Order: sequence, then structure tokens, then C-alpha cells
Amino acid sequence: MNFVRAILGLLLSFCFALNSYAAEKPLADASSPELQSENVTSEARSRAERWVDSSHRFATDRTMALTRWVDGFFGDVDADAEIAESRLRLKITTDWDERLGTETRMSLGGKVNLPRLADRVDLVFRGDDPDELVPGDEDDPSQSQVGLQVLLDESASGNHRTDFTVGLSGAGPKPGVKYRYKTLWGPNTSFRFSQRAQYDFDDGAFATTKLDIDHALSRRSLIRTQNRVLYGEKSDGMEWSSNLGVVRQWAVENGFERAAYLYAGVKGQTEPDSYRENYQVGLRLRAQAIREFLFFELEPTLNQRIDAADLPRDTAWAVEARVEFLLFD
Repeated sequence: MNFVRAILGLLLSFCFALNSYAAEKPLADASSPELQSENVTSEARSRAERWVDSSHRFATDRTMALTRWVDGFFGDVDADAEIAESRLRLKITTDWDERLGTETRMSLGGKVNLPRLADRVDLVFRGDDPDELVPGDEDDPSQSQVGLQVLLDESASGNHRTDFTVGLSGAGPKPGVKYRYKTLWGPNTSFRFSQRAQYDFDDGAFATTKLDIDHALSRRSLIRTQNRVLYGEKSDGMEWSSNLGVVRQWAVENGFERAAYLYAGVKGQTEPDSYRENYQVGLRLRAQAIREFLFFELEPTLNQRIDAADLPRDTAWAVEARVEFLLFD
């Protein structure tokens, strides 16, 4: 009898245990999908954030690389002056103008490192026709054709840079200073600002302000706007120029590079009369051919010029043909 009671007690205990387990198991099973859903959502969010970060870095790197390529390929004078290595450009240019006739000239631009001076001093050549994408710099008295450039300060990121410059001319040295700032506005837009001041013992003090914005359209093309203002003791008030254009890199064949730059610009002054001196539309075609150091350019432009505020505006075609030898690159 006692044995039967013991067996019944064990059976009852086993039944109570099964009921307790059955009551707890649905709760555990019900919470499991929620935890799994949270884990899946967290992993998906993490993957999305990593994808966004990598896409942003890729677009940013592509924008900066395209801007540097355009500056280097077309021969931006300020960009050449800031690179680490020496680079010189010897140019032979023939300029035909419907109003002004034909002129052929030779120029040397770029810089040569002076390594014995702690890699901070460069000999800079600007040439007599810098051919920057903003027209008018060839008439900028704050620029010297040859001089010394001393790097005073540069931030670790390279966004800020300050140089001391000494231009050399027949009138004597032209001391000056230049500050440059560059950054990114989003993954596809780059911004550059530069301020240059220089003193000439004959013409007094001059300063030039430049503002450049590039917006990458694709891996091979960008929109570029460049703006320049010159002001000084003997300038015609503020002499300014501005342009907007599209740069397109052509397909590379046999390792040689080609590009086209279609632009429209305007140039003017504020004193003694404020007027727009020239409206210009141009197409700049540049190709690397035969050798890696050899470049050919053709640049036709349509100009609407005016010599004074009260004179009629004349329309004139102009064409520039250039052959360039790239040295020490």
C-alpha cells in the first residue's frame, strides 16, 4: 500500500512538472522571434551604415582625384606650385585674333624644388601666359613671372596652406604672401579659396582673390566655376573675371589622355567706369600625343569686347594653338 502511494506521488509530481514546463515554454518561444527580429534589424542597419560610409568615401575620393587631374592636365599654375615634386611646362603659343592680329610667344611655367633648403623653398615660374581657366591672370600685376616661394605653414589635412613669395623683376623684389583653403561640400563638390597680396615698389600693393568650385558629374566630367577679383593702388577699381564650364575627359587610348573644356565667361572693371569688358565663349581641346611629355591644344573663342563704357561692342573670333613640353614631372 505504501508502495502504491509512493508511485502515485511520483506520477503527480511528474504531471505538475510537465504542466509547469508547458506553461513556461510558449513564453520563451514567443520572445525568441522578437529577439531575432531585433538582431536582424541591427545587422541590417549596421550594413547600411557601412555601405553609406564607403559610398561617401568613394565619391569624395573620386571628386578630389578628378579635380586634381583637371588641374594637372590643363596646367593650373597654382596647383603646379603646390605639388611636392618639380614640374615645368614649356609652351609655344600662336594666338590669332580677328581684331588684334597674330602673335607667337614662348613661356615657361611651373616650379623647381630647392631640396637643400629643407624642401620648403621653390623656384617658381609663371610664364607670360599662365593659361589658367579664369581669363585675365596674364594681366595680373600681383603675379611675378619668376620668384621664390617659401612654405610657411600647412595643416595636416592639407586644407590650409600659407606661402611667403618673393617675385623677381627689373624693378626689384616683390614681397608677398598667399593663403589657400580647400575643402569638400558634400561628396561631389569641392571648394577652393585663395588670397594673394604682393607689393611692387613701382606700382604699390596689389591683391588677388580667387574662388573656385568644382562639382563632379561622373567619373570623367565635372562642372567648374572660377571667379577672380584683382584690386590695387593702380588698378581700375576692382578688375574681375568669372566663368562657368564643363570639363570632359575623353577615352584614353594607348595610355595618352585627352580632354575638352567648354566654357563661358565675362570680364570687367569698376573704375573709372563700371562696365563688362568682354563676354567670351570658348572650347579648349587638349590632347597628349606621340610622347607622354608632349601636349597639343586648340582653343577657339568668340568674344564680344568693348574698349570703353561709351563705345559699341565688337564681336571677334580668336584661336590659340599651343604645343607644350612637360618637364621634370
